[in-house]
Amino acid sequence: MSFRDAFGAASAGYVLARAIAAPALQRVAKPLVVPLLAADVVRRFPRRERPLVSVGLLGSWVGDVLLLSDVRLAPAAATFAVNHGAYQALLWRRGARPQPAAVALRAVPLAAIAWFGRDRLPLVLSYGGMVAATSALAADPVLRGRGVALGANLFLLSDALIFARAELHLPDATVGRGVDVAIAATYVLAQKLLVEGLSWTPCP
Repeated sequence: MSFRDAFGAASAGYVLARAIAAPALQRVAKPLVVPLLAADVVRRFPRRERPLVSVGLLGSWVGDVLLLSDVRLAPAAATFAVNHGAYQALLWRRGARPQPAAVALRAVPLAAIAWFGRDRLPLVLSYGGMVAATSALAADPVLRGRGVALGANLFLLSDALIFARAELHLPDATVGRGVDVAIAATYVLAQKLLVEGLSWTPCP
């Protein structure tokens, strides 16, 4: 089995675990997703960029493990911020720049989330700002057709759903289960699209 196939299997296992509420399966599958993606894709990057990509994905993996332990969102958000910092550096190296329209489009929902999540305002503004910045950078037309814009937007959606899930206290057996599946599916697809898209896009 190739690393790509193994990543697909781990991702499917993680999404299935959320769909059927199987914590044991989730504890096995979720921590495998990012390492298998890294094993498949990191080698495609220029040698000088591999440490940056690896550190970014390591931050994401640590966040995945922390979230399995039912810890507060802040520690996991800090490690995912490392992931986004790496993505932003890689996007910038490929010529992506924040466009006013893209920034404004993402500032509006971020402001709305900050309003509804006033008790978590530092977390929303700091980490939410990082995710929104990645999405805005990836929207630069210079990267069109690489999948990175869709990946970054899915990452933004996944994290917005995590926030909504935490704030609204949705019951696990009904809507909450569907939200959990959406969080898992958008997250694994976001990581795949971002890392693969960046690996296909050479630095100018």
